[in-house]
Parts: sequence; C-alpha cells; structure tokens
Amino acid sequence: MAKLSRHASRQAAFQILFALEKDPTNNSIDSLYEIVLDGKSFDDYLPSLVNGVLGTKAELDEKISSHLAPTWALNRINKADLVILRLAIYELTTVEAVPYKVAIDEAVELAKTFADEKDRKFVNGVLKHFAPVEE
Repeated sequence: MAKLSRHASRQAAFQILFALEKDPTNNSIDSLYEIVLDGKSFDDYLPSLVNGVLGTKAELDEKISSHLAPTWALNRINKADLVILRLAIYELTTVEAVPYKVAIDEAVELAKTFADEKDRKFVNGVLKHFAPVEE
C-alpha cells in the first residue's frame, strides 16, 4: 500500500488539526486519524506535523499575531486560515527539508481546497512575512 505524499499528509494534518480546533474537547486523536485517513497508510511526516503544530501552538500564534494589522486579533481569523497558517509557519520555521516556496504553495493550495479566494490571499499575505531574506 502506498504511503501518503507530503501534499496528502498536509491535507490530512489540516483536517485533523481543524477538527481539534473546532472541538478542543475531542481527545481521541487516534479516531481522527482513522476518520481522515480511511485506512490509508502514512509515514512519520503526518504525525510530525500534527504533533509539532500542537506542541508549538502558542509560539506559532505569537508569530502569526506579530504579522497582523494592529487592529486585528488572532481570534478574528477564521479557524481554517489559522490552522493553515500554523501548519505553514511550523514547516517554514522547523522543517529544514521544506523550501519556502513549497510551504507557501502548499498553504495556498490548502486555502483553495478548504477556504475561499479571500482566504487564499490572506494566507499568502501573512506568509510573505516569513520569506527568507535574500542577500
């Protein structure tokens, strides 16, 4: 059985993290894996994304907040965008093997799939602040 691609792992991570964001009392992460994956096998990348985002959520939220307009609070961001931003920023700041452009493109694709055009532009606008400084 083929393992999930990195793209599919990001989609699954988004779905699991989104479900946890919508229902924080859901403590059965294993059942979320079963529902989202529907029997598909996966490698270590999916749990590393899910656990990494969950373990650094406060730090990720601080990074997101620092790039919002002064009149915007984190709680004004819709849950889908927030989860997408957390995932992308986690990859950008923690996973060395993921190039900046890949992380941004994947975040925009997630926004296209799970949100709308306005959200895609918002996600892209926030993530541009995490671009590496060119020398």
